[in-house]
Amino acid sequence: MTENTILKGIGVLAIIILVIGGLWVLKIIFLPVKTVTTQVDSAGKIIDKTYDADNALYNYEWFKTQHEKIVANRQQIENTKTEVKEFKETYGNVTTWGYQTKQEYNRLNRIKLGLINQDKNLVAKYNARSEMANRKIFKDKLPLHVDKMIW
Repeated sequence: MTENTILKGIGVLAIIILVIGGLWVLKIIFLPVKTVTTQVDSAGKIIDKTYDADNALYNYEWFKTQHEKIVANRQQIENTKTEVKEFKETYGNVTTWGYQTKQEYNRLNRIKLGLINQDKNLVAKYNARSEMANRKIFKDKLPLHVDKMIW
């Protein structure tokens, strides 16, 4: 090997190192641009998916159905509260109740508690979806949030 060949090899190696290093420098320089363009592309895809006709209908129908479930459930709670009140009026003093009467009273109260818990779940789902930017736009004239019941 001649000295000239060695110098050429070192020169080629130096050029390869500079090219590879230059590519890394270019990647670092253009990283913010890539980040921004990726976010813009993602935002466009999200908008396209969100404003899809099927998605719009699905979300509107979900909010409408969920709202009606809450209204119906609250009516059932009121009916059960009335039933418990009438039960107490019918059977009088609690201390005079027999075993079966107490069991029936407890059953009615468990039904009422179950409906109250169901209401809390229905309201939580409705309100959670109301906070999702990609869903709340489809609620039309339905309430933004459903008030939590106070007992």
